[in-house]
Amino acid sequence: MMKSALITGISGFVGRHLREELLREGWRVFGFDLRPAGENVFVGDLSDRAALTRAVADCQPAAVFHLAGVIKSQDPQAYYESNLFGTLNLLDALMQMEKRPKVILASSSAVYGLTKSPRPITERFPLRPVTEYAVSKAAQEAASLRYHYAFGLDVVVARMFNLLGPGQSPDLACSAFARQIALAEVSDQNEIVTGNLDAKRDFVDVRDAARAFALLAEKSKAGQSYNICSGKAVTIQRCLSKMMSKSKKQLSARVDPARAQKNDIPMQVGSFEKLKKATGWNPRIALNQSLSDLLDDWRKRTRRGVK
Repeated sequence: MMKSALITGISGFVGRHLREELLREGWRVFGFDLRPAGENVFVGDLSDRAALTRAVADCQPAAVFHLAGVIKSQDPQAYYESNLFGTLNLLDALMQMEKRPKVILASSSAVYGLTKSPRPITERFPLRPVTEYAVSKAAQEAASLRYHYAFGLDVVVARMFNLLGPGQSPDLACSAFARQIALAEVSDQNEIVTGNLDAKRDFVDVRDAARAFALLAEKSKAGQSYNICSGKAVTIQRCLSKMMSKSKKQLSARVDPARAQKNDIPMQVGSFEKLKKATGWNPRIALNQSLSDLLDDWRKRTRRGVK
């Protein structure tokens, strides 16, 4: 019998790729999203307990991939309303099921914050969040794991490091660069405006991340956290330079101090050894390929008039 999966935030960056990965693996895929997003998608908000209860009752998922939430907002309260209280609404709905599913919670490396060790971050590192978003994700993790410890719900935490790949929002640095390059190629523009380029980050392709999620549903241990990362740190400058080199147009970069993020972390690199040991996962898509695919995707979006 085909297993059913429910993806919250199925129309988002990770959700779209995860849907394709699960379909390839033979799952029957349902979604829960703010807007219609194709077949088998329930429309609703995480604040709507009744809508969540109907969705899980109708699709009876064997696994729930909880991706929905707020990543960027001018209102700090929005992070907690969605990432914490919205998650509690989902978990309460799942607790009403006769056969409870495995829950894969999408968290973020932001929860680690300012680490004090030069070693790659493992899941044993303490959480030191420095932004409202990161605090909300740490709270989301703690609240979700409580359902495991107190009620026996199979909850697994997936801490994603910096993602790259086609379909990414221009709110994130590399996608913002790709968008500017694509627009410059069809206009008189020849300058790419950036924020801080010195920060080092651990980038992993979204398609590799989707594969990790699918494996975690099958092979992870409940009550555990797993890093999804590449194990390598590169500067934002290097990513920009690689994408600019892929353009036939002569482009220059200008740093705008106003774009510098508050509480920016100078370097972050993770270890995926725990994930590898549990599931056999390794990142397959190289950084250069991820950046090429991201840039090509923005070229396609630009031709369609998406800005």
